[in-house]
Amino acid sequence: MEGAPNAVTGRAFGVGLLLSCGLAWLNCWIATVYNVHFLGGVQMPFGAVFALLLLIILVNAPLRSASLAVSSKLTCLSPLSAVELVTIYVMLLFAALVSSPGTYNFFILIGPTLFYFASRENRWADLFYAHVPTWFAPGWDGHTYQKQVVDRLFVGGLKVSQIPWHAWGMMLVAWSIFLLLAYAMLFFVALMFRRQWIEHEALAFPLVQLPLQMVEDVGSVSQSPFWSNRSMWLGFALAAGVYFLKGMNAHYPEWPTPPVQDPIGITFTEKPWSAMGSINAELHLGAIGLTYLLTLDVAFSLWFFFLFQKGELIVAEMMGFPAMALSKDTYQGQPTFITFQSLGGWVAVLVLVLWAARHSLLRLVREAVGANRTQEGEPFSPRFVACGFLLSLSALITWCLFAGINVLSVVLFLTIYLTASIVLTRIVIEAGFSFSQLTFSPLEWMTTGLCGSAIIGADAVAKLSFLQAVLMRDTRTHVLPCFLHTMKLAQDMQIEGAALRRLLGAAAAAIVVAHLLTIVVSLRTFYVNGALGGYKFYTMAQGVLTGAAFAIKTQPGVDINNLFWMGLGGLLVVLLTLARSRLVWFPLHPAGFLIAPGYGLKRLWFSFFLGWLIKSLLMKFGGGDTYIRVRPFMMGLVLGNVSAMVFWMIVGFFSGTQIPFWPA
Repeated sequence: MEGAPNAVTGRAFGVGLLLSCGLAWLNCWIATVYNVHFLGGVQMPFGAVFALLLLIILVNAPLRSASLAVSSKLTCLSPLSAVELVTIYVMLLFAALVSSPGTYNFFILIGPTLFYFASRENRWADLFYAHVPTWFAPGWDGHTYQKQVVDRLFVGGLKVSQIPWHAWGMMLVAWSIFLLLAYAMLFFVALMFRRQWIEHEALAFPLVQLPLQMVEDVGSVSQSPFWSNRSMWLGFALAAGVYFLKGMNAHYPEWPTPPVQDPIGITFTEKPWSAMGSINAELHLGAIGLTYLLTLDVAFSLWFFFLFQKGELIVAEMMGFPAMALSKDTYQGQPTFITFQSLGGWVAVLVLVLWAARHSLLRLVREAVGANRTQEGEPFSPRFVACGFLLSLSALITWCLFAGINVLSVVLFLTIYLTASIVLTRIVIEAGFSFSQLTFSPLEWMTTGLCGSAIIGADAVAKLSFLQAVLMRDTRTHVLPCFLHTMKLAQDMQIEGAALRRLLGAAAAAIVVAHLLTIVVSLRTFYVNGALGGYKFYTMAQGVLTGAAFAIKTQPGVDINNLFWMGLGGLLVVLLTLARSRLVWFPLHPAGFLIAPGYGLKRLWFSFFLGWLIKSLLMKFGGGDTYIRVRPFMMGLVLGNVSAMVFWMIVGFFSGTQIPFWPA
């Protein structure tokens, strides 16, 4: 593999930027028009992995033949090196995440959703209009909105030349500044934790193992340990074949279809078991492959805590608290006690993470204030990292204050955002959970678990509902894990110092390009096709506004019960962590407890169970050698799953249909 000095060549940057534009455009377009998803909306984006596969198989091989036939001195015809491929892959990672439905569709739709769906019944006009600044939404003067700007966004029917771009100018500039400042702050957070998580704790980073194997010894695919491995191709063929049949069956029902991804519903009708509701067992080959790459305790916990929280509902039923009568949160409709249990766990993990990193963070502060020497291999000096974080955070606070949000609410909200970002990233890079989602509503936490609605105020609740929708309603597209994945790839590829700076600069370019393209493509799509068609992005924005409206109308205070469940959840996480540190055999990991209430585990828990079971049996009866021999097969399952799904997404793009699937 090439060393760090060649981390970002002009050729790699140019190819990466061109592919980033294409992937961002395609990802945003097919999601908003054709309801075809997950080219980018997971932490190991299908589009980025598939593009890497095509570059290795369809581009490098012809380039190798051309370079041998013409002249070895023509560098433009030389095959892409491993480092160049990683550079392109990193740029595609960010382009895929930034362009995914989530942040940007909320950023564009939250204001118009407020106006378009306001009615006498929900009283949104009375509750929100007086608190929305003019630059929070398009066509809004502080009192009334322009119907031709808002209504046409939902019903469509305009030509591109008729789109009222002028009405969006101030709003797009203001929110672009906000989002880019948030990305900058997360970038500096990643630099602060880089050495601690990658070198000192040596976390697993399961989601980078596949791309690293794909580029290993890529100079000769036929001799690469990965690409020449028959087990890998067997796993690839199995997954690709299964999902090919699934896709054909979706188009032509007479085609046979294997029993994969078809949920087996389990419903209990007798009490107290009926409290669990329906449980679906689904088989996803890519998820099984990824689970095999995890440690056994993480793999076990991902399905165990899902069933554990179902068991809590049974216990509540037996104690005289039927599930239907339990209070529910406004985020997922989960029982409130489960939500705040999980929330307490998130807080406990943040405390434990900061405690474990205390020496590293204190050293960063001392060096930033004192000598400010750039350590060997580090891309930036301690002072640059510390000042960058403080400046970006201060700029975000200033933006919020300029919007009229009071200081207390701003500090609380951004603290929650940083808490969620750090803990979510820890879950992704340690547990490999690709479908990363929060299990709680930040506004609900603030109003019923921290200080109450009366202290925050109706004005702040209304404005923070916009911020929550943009930053934390759909965290599948969170970029902090992506920054850490980039730095892990760089370490394993021996990309350091100035070379790492160039790599991160290429990532920043991909973010900016994807940001601009996503705005243009989204607005063009909505005004031409209408936001009411395809995937109903506005429904999630409605959910955030409904929760905020409830807080404004009822003015809830801090619920002592919520504090109790938060404390219990935090205590459980601390006890789990202590047990893991002292008992080698202890099988539980806190990550499973944190994400158990989320939507992802409802679909993936059974696949996690099968992955854990397969690995456990192989380790017990075959030992470490058998585990190593089977590992390429499991990676092949993931790659085959990804390849088949991208193929059917492209088919969906041309046919206007969505092939049912779930991410690996």
